[in-house]
Amino acid sequence: MKLRSAVVAAVLAAACASQTTTTEPVVYSLAQVADSVQIRVGETISVEGTRIQFESVVSDSRCPMDVVCVWEGDAAVQISAQQGADTQLMQLHTTLEPHNSTAHGYRIELLSVSPYPRAATPTRPDSYSVWLRIVRVP
Repeated sequence: MKLRSAVVAAVLAAACASQTTTTEPVVYSLAQVADSVQIRVGETISVEGTRIQFESVVSDSRCPMDVVCVWEGDAAVQISAQQGADTQLMQLHTTLEPHNSTAHGYRIELLSVSPYPRAATPTRPDSYSVWLRIVRVP
């Protein structure tokens, strides 16, 4: 019985060790992202060899959808663009400037940040996603 338990434990350990978590980016063509692409926080995409990652939400002061506000507020996100060993960080905004930035020959434009805030329910940091438009700059 002890031998059987040891064999089962060894097989389970080997199976768990062989399952690696991949962090490979989703690959898109430039035509696919020129319209727009959605990226979840922490996710990386690759466009023609340039890796673009939605790093984090820096701030989110947008007026919650269930509240009346004087100002619509702003969400700021940090995006990184990496080509080889060179990484460029950019902070993009929904309302304030800048809405877009250029890195490695691409203009990366923030279109929107989801989910939209609610007053009664704080947004979990890992639930954010952004819609980006990525176009090659001449």
